Amino acid sequence: MSIGLTDVVTQFEKMFSELNIQRMEGRSGAIWPVIVKTYFHRQTAGYKYEYPRAFFTNLQLQQRLLIPYELIKAKSNRLTFVKLIIDKHMSGEIDVFTYHFGMFLIYRDIHHREKEDFSETSIGKKRAEFVQTLPISRFASEDDFISAIWSQLIEYRETETKEYQRNPFLENVRILFRNDQFASWTGIHYSEDVTWVEPISGKLDLECRKWSEEKDPMAPIKIPEGWVEGAIILGHEGANGLRHFVEGVPVHAGSAMQVKFGNGWISGRYEWSFDGKSKIQVHCNDDVIYISEGHKVRVRG
Repeated sequence: MSIGLTDVVTQFEKMFSELNIQRMEGRSGAIWPVIVKTYFHRQTAGYKYEYPRAFFTNLQLQQRLLIPYELIKAKSNRLTFVKLIIDKHMSGEIDVFTYHFGMFLIYRDIHHREKEDFSETSIGKKRAEFVQTLPISRFASEDDFISAIWSQLIEYRETETKEYQRNPFLENVRILFRNDQFASWTGIHYSEDVTWVEPISGKLDLECRKWSEEKDPMAPIKIPEGWVEGAIILGHEGANGLRHFVEGVPVHAGSAMQVKFGNGWISGRYEWSFDGKSKIQVHCNDDVIYISEGHKVRVRG
């Protein structure tokens, strides 16, 4: 079923009405996530509202707004929507956040909108002058939006000897930044062998825990091909009696085994007395490691 200009205008009218009634207290969100910045351009000052792009995308999905690209590709159709949205804001029927959301639906990013659409010849003198008084909007990735919010919570204080910075106090949240992402928002860049940094709550000088690629807390655990990983558990194997298993795989005398210790793995050979009470032996060259049932190990599947 094709969607025409009248259908989309009706969708807009319904959306504006519902958002006004809900006052953003429904599923669309209790708040508008936005960072307000000031900017200066050619001796004029203004405000820039920066939103996370995903929020407007989610709001569009929740409102079930479908605007075919073929429809808004035509300038005449775009101007119909633009005039509607501006008039709603001028009359006070919608606020500036809903205005930005409406423009997002037409242009996806007002930063790249077609300037001629907002000229006096396109939308009229009154509307064009009104738009010039409004804050502009920009859209950030979720990474940059969260990083920006976090960076604004850094405590700065100047003493007689130096200026210090303190990490935000976070009790129930921990944040990891990629090294380059942290550097772009704080100016602090760690060595190349640091993959992730985790700011320590309330620490001076933006002190962080540092994670290398090998100990990357965000990376999935890579199990060598042909191996299974899990706790070594004692069970029964029919008439053969007691047998250790790892994720259902039986472990036999002399089997290759990797044993988890700290942040690494130690390779060896499995041996056991089969009496049900003795510790498990893992022979590593001339050394023997003793482990108990339940220890995390890897064996060949």
